[in-house]
Amino acid sequence: MGFSMKGSEDVKGLAASLGDLQVDASPSREKEIDWLGNGDDAATDDDVWDDAAILDRDWAHRKNQFVKMGYRDGITEGQKDAAQEGFNIGFGQSVHVGYKWGLVRGITSALDSLPDSLKEKLLLDSHRKGKLEGLHNSVQAISSEGALRLFHESILQDNPPPEENRLQTVPNDLLLLLNECPDVQVPEELTRVP
Repeated sequence: MGFSMKGSEDVKGLAASLGDLQVDASPSREKEIDWLGNGDDAATDDDVWDDAAILDRDWAHRKNQFVKMGYRDGITEGQKDAAQEGFNIGFGQSVHVGYKWGLVRGITSALDSLPDSLKEKLLLDSHRKGKLEGLHNSVQAISSEGALRLFHESILQDNPPPEENRLQTVPNDLLLLLNECPDVQVPEELTRVP
């Protein structure tokens, strides 16, 4: 049993090539296990469970987002509705007062701008002429912002006495003055009670 040097080199070469085969055989072994369906079933099950957990987490996150978005949208719509309702109520309360105040300002300014000879014919005496000038001056003394402030204060008070609310007393005073003058026709809008 003699081994030649050449034979031992073959054995060494064979051992080296077997070592290379072992290293090279790993990837092909995985492919073989995959093909047989034995090796990655556990890994595939874990992946499925991982994917399901991710989907569940994602669903919970999305659901939470949609609930928050729906809540925000509901709050926004509710605020819009409440603001619109408040505007409608405020407009209904203020439009008549504001319109009547505008009529008073316009009528007193128009009558005050007439020549003195015409004022005497319409108002009949100096006492009424003095009342008109007083009304005109008191109306002109209240700016638009001042009138708005007076209106706001009158709304905040539960039942303010009418004599405290200049926005109501001045139109009534003008109406009484104009009713005393037979040649002056009183606008119907001024006689309406809001």
